[in-house]
Amino acid sequence: MSKITHKIKQWLEDQNLSYAIQAETFVIDGDGPKPFKYIPNFIILGRRFQNKAVVVEPITSFVPQGGLKRVQAFKRQFNSKYHIVIITKKRILDLIPKNAYDQLIVYEQLDKSRIKFR
Repeated sequence: MSKITHKIKQWLEDQNLSYAIQAETFVIDGDGPKPFKYIPNFIILGRRFQNKAVVVEPITSFVPQGGLKRVQAFKRQFNSKYHIVIITKKRILDLIPKNAYDQLIVYEQLDKSRIKFR
């Protein structure tokens, strides 16, 4: 488990949130000719945002066609069912497009942040 994943896990536990790690696999219709698999890092259990399940996804580097593109495609396809929380580093904050998330949290301010459930 990476240092970032471990810190997010501890952050979720500090908020008394139950979660599953990489518990579901989704088949996403992406921009390319074939569908691809997307496995969210964390899914919050027992809590919802406006009747949507909450996914927490760290995006800590900006790589074309990387994790961010998968999250964007997931949000396009499953926006009505999932509330997406992206945790990202301050240095790439401005590179994360608004159509990729519902809530954006800066990794360096994680200890001062909470997931919104209203």
